[in-house]
Amino acid sequence: MIGNSFARLTGSKRNLLALMASSAVFTAGCANMATTASNPTPLGQAATLSGKIHGGNQPVVGATVNLYFSGLKGGTPAAIAATTTTDTAGSFAFSKDPVNGNTDTGNTFSCPTGYNPLVYVISKGGNTQNNGDPTQTNAAAAFISVYGNCQGLSAANHVDMTEVTTVATMAAVQQFFNPFGTINDAIVFDGTGQQSNIVTQFPATIALLADPSAGTAVTSTTLTAGTGNINPAVTVTATPEPGKVNLLANILSACINQATGAAANCSSLFTAAVPPNTGFTTNFGNSSFAPAIDTLQAIYYMLTNPSSGGTSNVATLFGLAGGVSGPYQPALATQPTDWTIAVNYTSTSTCGTTTGGSGGFISGPIDINIDAADNVWIANSQAGTGNLSEISGAGVPTTCVFLGSGGSQGGATIDSANNVWIGSGANLYRYNPTTTVATTFPVTVSPIGVTADGVGNVYFTAVNGAVGSLYQLPGAAGSGGAVTALQISGNVGAHPVRLMPDFQGNAVQGNIFVTSGTTSVAEVSPSTGSGNLNGFLTSSIPTSGNSYGISISHDNRLFISSIDSGAIDGLVLSAGTYTNISGFPFTTPGTIGIATPTSISVDGRLNVWIPNNTNGTGTGSVSELASQGTATGLSPSTGFQKDASYLTSGRALAVDQAGNVWVAGDGTNFITEIVGAGVPLFQPYAIGLKNGRFQTIP
Repeated sequence: MIGNSFARLTGSKRNLLALMASSAVFTAGCANMATTASNPTPLGQAATLSGKIHGGNQPVVGATVNLYFSGLKGGTPAAIAATTTTDTAGSFAFSKDPVNGNTDTGNTFSCPTGYNPLVYVISKGGNTQNNGDPTQTNAAAAFISVYGNCQGLSAANHVDMTEVTTVATMAAVQQFFNPFGTINDAIVFDGTGQQSNIVTQFPATIALLADPSAGTAVTSTTLTAGTGNINPAVTVTATPEPGKVNLLANILSACINQATGAAANCSSLFTAAVPPNTGFTTNFGNSSFAPAIDTLQAIYYMLTNPSSGGTSNVATLFGLAGGVSGPYQPALATQPTDWTIAVNYTSTSTCGTTTGGSGGFISGPIDINIDAADNVWIANSQAGTGNLSEISGAGVPTTCVFLGSGGSQGGATIDSANNVWIGSGANLYRYNPTTTVATTFPVTVSPIGVTADGVGNVYFTAVNGAVGSLYQLPGAAGSGGAVTALQISGNVGAHPVRLMPDFQGNAVQGNIFVTSGTTSVAEVSPSTGSGNLNGFLTSSIPTSGNSYGISISHDNRLFISSIDSGAIDGLVLSAGTYTNISGFPFTTPGTIGIATPTSISVDGRLNVWIPNNTNGTGTGSVSELASQGTATGLSPSTGFQKDASYLTSGRALAVDQAGNVWVAGDGTNFITEIVGAGVPLFQPYAIGLKNGRFQTIP
């Protein structure tokens, strides 16, 4: 299933509790940014952290540079830990006290005791004209860069703060950035080990978009295999959109390279960079945002509201970039539909081991799922040799397993005990990432969709002729060996490709909803009533077209995509009948670029993300529809559009715990990450059902 993701430990063979107490992460491609453990000790290491700031090609002189510690939701707030200014070359430095918990002043800081914050720097103001005038400052010039987690910082940490690194940094951290709070410009996250582990990955994600030590856009990065169940020769190539990154940097530069923030270019930027609707697109509960007053707020608004309120504002912003005269090249020469930034992940490697077989690492991906550590699992459909593959949240290949006859028909899931499941041939396979043991569950039919609930059961669909059935593997999450599949419905439609359980209470059997490929969704519910099949009865819920994708909210609202009409239903049970909530069914798909929608997923604010299977000319797209209050389109009429080399014929989609939106398309050998575009969503779904955090912001 899509959006029901995997609780997967990285290759370090630890159980979930150990994972959630740790912040270890692969940082390939980011050698100058530190990765640290989350247990600070009283003694750290002394270090001088360096940096420089350039607006375009000119140093920013006399800027105020603040060093921040990230904050914890409901706990320790973000804080400014040290302050300095840039010299005549635009350079600055901070000194790290080797003793944790000290109270320091000036440009010296001490890591706090009790938690290990992300350390980042923000620069504001300064002379951007390189004219030697110490009285001149552009208060609108603002930059951001991330050093890494405090405990591991050393003299090797250097950042070149440019418009490019500001764009890359904000793209990665946007869902954790709060421009207006107890402290402005705060990066704040949930203090649980699970989300701390995710935040630790930010430097690696940033480094896929921009070189933090050179201040320039990255064209591609080759990521080698990490520690795990994988052939060490496997590599993945991560290709971002450097033309889009440079374009955004040039737009910021049009304001930064003015003598003051009152310049016309700054006014145009701040007017056209329309703030997002905070009820839809942010991780925080702000009522509203004021217009931008500096370039940091402006890029935050552009990324969290990527259509900028309409095509006229997008055109105004595009016009600020200056074309080929902009300082960062090559930049997009054609006005984009939106400001989202993508990274394409591809691999020409075959797994080349007895466990990985001869199949490709990414080959015909048909499903994408996210685990508790924000790793991405890929069910490949390559006939005969398809693998179950895994990359870290920053693209590092970590697992490749050949199971059965190879080639998934519909996808995979993870159960409430952290096992990964995939169907292949006439079997389901349970893969334990900790032990790397795979258990075969013979089911005599060919599984299509797969899901798991919060009480240890696993479900799958299959079709015999034109008859679709739903099966349960009772208690399979914790069984010592294979268990017998029970058919619990023989009436779920001829195309039961997506399925999802709801929540009826802790340790309580829920209902299973299955899309049918016809104008209904099957609801399979526990019952001892007349006509039950192995303790379940099937009923039908009408939809506004031929149902394909399904996602369920934390309060059991059903969101359904219709692959023929493009309609999106938003259904809630009221007085025994499912009815559409305000603004649903959404029946004007063309207004937000919906074209043959397939799987769908909600994000942490219950925005519905929709991959489009029908492409534009040389392009692919995803669409976004808000559901809070009433159905509200968030994507432009083209959808969030990408060149076909990044996105095409969308089939599978998942939103991870950092807000990244992951997409796979038909007939491709790559997957795509749209960086930070969604609101973070707790993953995986079955674990969320088990602990009550499903379909919510982590």
